Amino acid sequence: MSKKVLKILLSILLPLYMIISFFLFDGKKDMELCNDIVITIKDSVVSSFLKIDDIESSLKKTKVYPVGKVFYEINTLEIKKELEKNRIIKNAVCYKTPTGSLNIDIYQRKPILRVMGINGDYYIDDNCEMMPVSSNFTAHLPIVSGYVDKDIINNGLFEFAKFINKDSFWNLQIEQIYIASDGEVELIPRVGDHHIVLGTFDNYEEKLDNLFTFYKKGLNKKGWNLYKTINLKYENQVIGVK
Repeated sequence: MSKKVLKILLSILLPLYMIISFFLFDGKKDMELCNDIVITIKDSVVSSFLKIDDIESSLKKTKVYPVGKVFYEINTLEIKKELEKNRIIKNAVCYKTPTGSLNIDIYQRKPILRVMGINGDYYIDDNCEMMPVSSNFTAHLPIVSGYVDKDIINNGLFEFAKFINKDSFWNLQIEQIYIASDGEVELIPRVGDHHIVLGTFDNYEEKLDNLFTFYKKGLNKKGWNLYKTINLKYENQVIGVK
């Protein structure tokens, strides 16, 4: 048999063999029992809102708990949907392994702000969705207090929170955001005894740039406790009240 004919036969038979082997193996594995679940919280180094034992316990209370079931009876999509009912879980990836276990990779939501206002205590995540607090872990984030509602969140607060979350200086400096009943915004800094009147969230980047310049040229020379109030609400003005 020539090498050319051999190559042609191999090119035909090898894929056919792989297809047949795949279905035979897959069918055999589907008849085996699931003996374990392996849950991994992928971003637990960053935050630990969830515990593996709690996730497994919640699954045991449902009809989708996989251990002891034949693999062909296990619907990984249903397990994923059940897990993602938990508002702390952003994504759950479920897959079977050759060793007879079901692996579940969990990805948590990422909060950027904590709300402790008149309408409750919760986080806002990086997709502008509400996320419950957890007794397992507390994220060190700016706290929003006062009259916080969906309109405030969607019309300025969320974008403002994203901005300060990404800015290395303001992320450390702004400790609390207070929303008054009339919608006026005040900021409480970590450094200095003053409070900052932002007014509204309109042009907040420009207002904070002006304040940063005032910090560098004013407070660095005269002292950070010189003023009781720093007002940014008027356009292109920084007014310090002693």
